[in-house]
Amino acid sequence: MAIRTLRIAMEGVTGRLGTNQHLIRSVLAIRNEGGLLLRNGDRLVPEPVLVGRNPDKLPALAAAHGGLEWSADRAAALADKTIDIYFDVAATGGRLQRALQAIAAGKHIYLEKPIAGSFEEAMTIVRAAQTAGVKAAAVQDKIYLPGFQKLRKVRDSGFFGRILSARLDAGWWVFDGDPYPAQRPSWNYRKKDGGGLVLDMYPHWRYLLASLLGPIKAVSCRRVTQIRKRVD
Repeated sequence: MAIRTLRIAMEGVTGRLGTNQHLIRSVLAIRNEGGLLLRNGDRLVPEPVLVGRNPDKLPALAAAHGGLEWSADRAAALADKTIDIYFDVAATGGRLQRALQAIAAGKHIYLEKPIAGSFEEAMTIVRAAQTAGVKAAAVQDKIYLPGFQKLRKVRDSGFFGRILSARLDAGWWVFDGDPYPAQRPSWNYRKKDGGGLVLDMYPHWRYLLASLLGPIKAVSCRRVTQIRKRVD
């Protein structure tokens, strides 16, 4: 049995979601479990390399998890031939440019959703990856949660019969900053920075519905801003 190390440049992991969801609960969890067992008996072990803009936060985060490598220079990290994958979990704004830069450097890419602000931008990434001969993928983590996995098994057993309709309810209260601090970064609401509920949450609902029920042929959406002022 051979150990194969897969080095992953992870950008944007100093944020709450990036640290907890992607670094600790995903990549480091797989590494700490001994990696992924491949069919030939080898083990594929991920090794994160932290990338970001803040040279003050990165060293502390790297040290807290066993002395990980880090870099505040994306171009230098992408030029590193030992890095196999670029994993972008930074703010949505600028993702298109970051993804294209990584593809141009010959890296496979794994992107947080939404991968782009429009269909045209998304297809630009897809075509660039195809031309470069690298893999391109997007985070679809919710479908692997135990509850949804069990629900799919129940569906596959035929228990529900022919499914004619379904309803998905999702909600999470986000404070506006007055009188309690907001628990999400303010860019998440600003359209110019790639924020907005539709782009942020609909990707999750799309792959959940497609995986559990079937292909989606049409979408109708009504968006309303109920809280018009938030404290940054």
